[in-house]
Amino acid sequence: MNIYYRDMNTKELLGVRIKEFRRRKKMTQEQLSEIIGLDNGYISKLEIGQNFPTIGTLEKIAQALDVELYELFRYTNLKEQDFKAEITKIYDKLNKEKQLTLYMVAKGLSE
Repeated sequence: MNIYYRDMNTKELLGVRIKEFRRRKKMTQEQLSEIIGLDNGYISKLEIGQNFPTIGTLEKIAQALDVELYELFRYTNLKEQDFKAEITKIYDKLNKEKQLTLYMVAKGLSE
């Protein structure tokens, strides 16, 4: 189990999911904030778990990200997920310079 996700609270996990879906759409925080009519700072705080949106805001976020509302809360798997295969896929897509950077980050985290 990934300790990082295990230790996260609901607000933080929701923020991770929103950020994940936003990035999949190749959308910036500013673009998302414009679409849903909220301040860019609010989105930033939401993604790091400092804000928790109302149901109305959650509906707007889900619509803007083209996901069902319940998908924003499907983070149970994040706590149990094995990231090794995903990291390998990411690594394989990187050029040599970025592979070295990823290696250095991983090595630093493991020490």
